[in-house]
Amino acid sequence: MIDLETAITKERRITLKLPGTTSNLGPGLDCLGLALNIYSKMSFFLLPENDPGIPLITFKGSIAKSSLAQDQGTLTYTILSRLWQQDQNLLQRVRIIIDSEIPLGVGLGSSSTAILGALWAANVFKDVLPTAPDLLAEACELEGHPETLAACLLGSMVVCGQSTSALGGKRIITQRLNWPADWHCIVVSPQYTLTTPAARKVLPKEVKFEDALSNVQKTALLVAAVTRNDDQAMKEALEDRLHEPYRAQLVPELSRLRRELASEPIIGCVLSGAGSSVLVIVNKRSKAQVLAHINNWAETEAKPPRVLDLQVDNDGIQELEI
Repeated sequence: MIDLETAITKERRITLKLPGTTSNLGPGLDCLGLALNIYSKMSFFLLPENDPGIPLITFKGSIAKSSLAQDQGTLTYTILSRLWQQDQNLLQRVRIIIDSEIPLGVGLGSSSTAILGALWAANVFKDVLPTAPDLLAEACELEGHPETLAACLLGSMVVCGQSTSALGGKRIITQRLNWPADWHCIVVSPQYTLTTPAARKVLPKEVKFEDALSNVQKTALLVAAVTRNDDQAMKEALEDRLHEPYRAQLVPELSRLRRELASEPIIGCVLSGAGSSVLVIVNKRSKAQVLAHINNWAETEAKPPRVLDLQVDNDGIQELEI
């Protein structure tokens, strides 16, 4: 079989490094995202001419062992198909290698990497230099959840909202904030997956005014806590009333971990996105102690979850020189 990575000239390949993400951070439903230093490496190749003997998509790394790998590959190729509807020559010649360590279907932004990777490649192969605002606008048209896309694109923490001005159209307004370097992330990822539609289905159509007000206050406090690097304020800010109380039934690890870590010096314990992963935020001075506790707890579970010791990615999407 042809080794694409050595056979194709530099001018006909693009290699991207895209970070995984977590979102919501408790009260920031659909508006807060955070990039993590767990990555998907995506390489796109253009063959001189179509060769049916070369696989369309090749998987490497931990993703190759996932039953959802084909879904990730299909999403990437489907986006290219939409963008290149009028250029079937490009579509027939493209080949993709996905080398990813991001668990799929557990609230760590794997779909965002597929969407942004495909969009970036589609632009560059047509000699268009993609800009962050344009990429985000295109990506949101396809996926609809800007916070994970923006975090993957820009790195660090992002705050997102849709423009409501007459001139703004469907433009997404994004602000990037520097995440405190001392705040580390421990992700507990169960062995089961959870789709966004399933996690949305359990949410109520109406909420109490006091619950909505609480989330507005907590989200504002959270942004201030990040800006001021204030552990105590952040600890107070992570309470949510809009989605976690309803999604907890789908992710029993959330309540179990909160009970388990009640006496530990953590900053907070929240769902990662809609789940099934759980995010524990901890100051690095306490991380060794907390991580040891979580690992010990995980070993006692009937189906031990994967425990990821992560930090925040500050670079976002990167095109690598090969």
